[in-house]
Amino acid sequence: MERSGLHVLSSCFLRKYALVILILRISSATSLHPALDSTSKVDLFDWARQHGAYISESIEIRSTDYGGRGLFATKDIPAKEELIRIPYDLQLGVRQLAEGADEEMQSMARNLPWQYILDNELFFIPLSIALCAEKRKGVDSIFEPFLRDLPTLPTHSLVATGKGANDSDLGFLLAWAPILGKKVLDRRNGIQTIYQQLAPPSLSLQELVSAATNVCSRSLVRKRKPELSTDQIQRVGEFAASDHSRMLPVIDLVNHGSLQAANVWVGHLSSNSDAAATTEDDDASNDYSTSLKSTRNIKAGDELLFDYSGDNDEKISNDRLLLDYGFVLPKHTERVTLSLDEFVPALMALDDKRQGMNNLPKQDLDGLDGLIQFLLKQASVAQAGAALAFDSEGEPTVQTLAIALAMTCQGQEDVTRAFQPVLNNPTDGSLLPAQVVESCTEAQKEFARGALKYAAILACTKRPLVDGDASCVGEGEEATFANVAREYSAMCHAMLHRVVDPRL
Repeated sequence: MERSGLHVLSSCFLRKYALVILILRISSATSLHPALDSTSKVDLFDWARQHGAYISESIEIRSTDYGGRGLFATKDIPAKEELIRIPYDLQLGVRQLAEGADEEMQSMARNLPWQYILDNELFFIPLSIALCAEKRKGVDSIFEPFLRDLPTLPTHSLVATGKGANDSDLGFLLAWAPILGKKVLDRRNGIQTIYQQLAPPSLSLQELVSAATNVCSRSLVRKRKPELSTDQIQRVGEFAASDHSRMLPVIDLVNHGSLQAANVWVGHLSSNSDAAATTEDDDASNDYSTSLKSTRNIKAGDELLFDYSGDNDEKISNDRLLLDYGFVLPKHTERVTLSLDEFVPALMALDDKRQGMNNLPKQDLDGLDGLIQFLLKQASVAQAGAALAFDSEGEPTVQTLAIALAMTCQGQEDVTRAFQPVLNNPTDGSLLPAQVVESCTEAQKEFARGALKYAAILACTKRPLVDGDASCVGEGEEATFANVAREYSAMCHAMLHRVVDPRL
């Protein structure tokens, strides 16, 4: 499975709204993006160089061991060496749409419902429209050699691969990772809604989805770019004109490596920057160029690898890999979740041990209910919408344990201990989950953990069984998103069993 792409943490200003957008990009469909023959290799590099790109003679495109392709060192490369520089004119973005003459696609961009896009995290739409418009130029586009090489419909969350209904390939995912499954479904519905309301008859839904998969998996977002002219902004609208994402030829072939394996960095090197590589070209356009630079010594024959977590020190989650890239990594899933609805039956089964709650004054019960609601809101923020979450070892998060403690109180003393942090420190809500855990006795914690484990047992029996090996999509099977979703669900299935028994 090919895993190539870019990651940059940046900000895009939309009128008064400042958005920090994490762009994690790859291509993941080997069969739709095969290894290039020698002629194509030379064409792609030569084409990029003819349009102002710098590509080191120390790298080449080669097939990878897993059947995709990537960039490899042809000789030893020292650290801090610039290997690729893509000038601004060779970065495909909304600018090409604004400068062009495709009035249909300009109208589509101009009428985008920006609030709907923000609410549904459809940040890839403006560049997807621009990419469609550029493809419509055919051989008249300077990007034609690059565009013809892009996969048509790679394995991606936007591409429904089930039979019949749009969500038929999400059955396992909606059961085992419902929040993530809903995000996938919302994205699919969102792009269809925009297509139905705004797309011209000359554009097919498949063309828009295909462009979106490539934008999601291959684009990069930067802080700085030259502003469009007033006329150009009027052609595409202020929302689309504010988009800072772009497609980067050649650089987008870099594959994913772990924090330990990554050996290159993607970013901006200005000719006036102290970090810039020495070049004879002092053109001001370098201020908007994008570079690929080695971060350590690379031996001849080694593949150039970039970590999708970018400048962060933490590995990228499988949630994000599946949503934006269309693949997951074995044993790379950080958490599994339970809904509040799945916890309530376990709580009801413990009613005989909670008889002391029947004698509490209404005021105390109302106060406890308020504490639970606040903890649930805190958990939703900290856990991306999940009420109850567990780590890869089966341990509940601090937010989850705090909720369970508040919901499993057995009498007045338990309620008093759980509510004490609110009385001691009513102003700092972020500390409250940890303080609730600290204030409760070990017996309370053991009882709460027991309730969580019982809820996990009930969930394991009610959720659909995920068959197959969680480390691969299955021998001989097509690498569809349905298979990737099943693979991820199998990991969640194994993790929930660890909640029940950490030895598993």
